[in-house]
Amino acid sequence: MSATYAPEIATERRVSLSRGPALVIGTILLAAGLYFTYRQHTYPHWSNFPNGSAPVGLHVWGIFGINGFTGLFTAVAGGLLLFGAAEHYLSKTMSLIVGAALAAAAIIALIGGNVLGLAAANGWTELAWGIAAAILLVNAAIPAHWRTVRMARETRVTPVADEPSGAPGLAARREPVTPPARRAPVARARPDD
Repeated sequence: MSATYAPEIATERRVSLSRGPALVIGTILLAAGLYFTYRQHTYPHWSNFPNGSAPVGLHVWGIFGINGFTGLFTAVAGGLLLFGAAEHYLSKTMSLIVGAALAAAAIIALIGGNVLGLAAANGWTELAWGIAAAILLVNAAIPAHWRTVRMARETRVTPVADEPSGAPGLAARREPVTPPARRAPVARARPDD
């Protein structure tokens, strides 16, 4: 009987679509947060937490109202996103965590004028956090894309007889094709001196 060859088929994940937004937004947030921290390094007292006042210390570029904790919070959010951009499921997890934190900070700042008495924020800062949070939460909901591919290794299909309990005829049995075995080197005896 002749043997035929059939390729093995496997399912693999395509290039992750969730890593790109995490990488881009993480870079922007980290760079902006570090710049904010450099420009405004005054911090309200910890005793202000959670009901105190955190006044805006500086308007960066005439737009974003910040203080030191605003810069630190933004930089840490960007750093976590960059850390998570290394792998698909980690980027989705970090997008969810950072997106929820940014959304919470934007909502708290919108209601109270600052974030728990520590981080200052004006309307533009709240808007930037809200946009980043929306993109990250959508990014966390994007499903993984899978595809079916043919593997490079092939298997040999050889027909064999069915078991007596099965239907009459021939069934195919798959055997992996292995390269020919290499012979092990033979140790040669040395003549005695």
